[in-house]
Amino acid sequence: MASYPRQIPAGGEGKISVKVNTNGYGGKTLKKKISIHTDDTKRPVSHLFISGNVKLFCKISPRYARLSGEIGSIIQTFITIKKEAEYPFSITKVTAKSGKDIQFRIDEYKKPGESGYILSVKNIKKETGRYADTLTLYTDSKVKPIIKIGVYGFVSPSADKQPLPPEKKKS
Repeated sequence: MASYPRQIPAGGEGKISVKVNTNGYGGKTLKKKISIHTDDTKRPVSHLFISGNVKLFCKISPRYARLSGEIGSIIQTFITIKKEAEYPFSITKVTAKSGKDIQFRIDEYKKPGESGYILSVKNIKKETGRYADTLTLYTDSKVKPIIKIGVYGFVSPSADKQPLPPEKKKS
């Protein structure tokens, strides 16, 4: 998002402010190009380049919950949320946008030199079909007060109840 004066007189000065959303760039290098359009016939477009390393707040693995399996079976996954030493935080609450098809639980863990949380997500959908939900993890950090985790589910019919494929006709 950029803010700037709409008009700058010839030979005048202006200030361009740019705000960049770094979500999803943690632990990576962010690169953005900004185009500036003017009425200068010799140089109607100029470009500004912004780049920088974005620090990782926490490592989430896997990044989202994929719940896939046969109806009647236990369909569950576990997500590790590893704290980075530079950004200590606690998860204070977890909510689901819908929560209709899932159960979830968060447990803290500590190992030598590492700490974080294990988020378990379990399917409770009783019929076949797809669904999606979002888990919101609330933290006590001013740097990142909310962490969102997508949940994608697919409950398939059980293998013994699936129709048999049609037989091929012999010619």
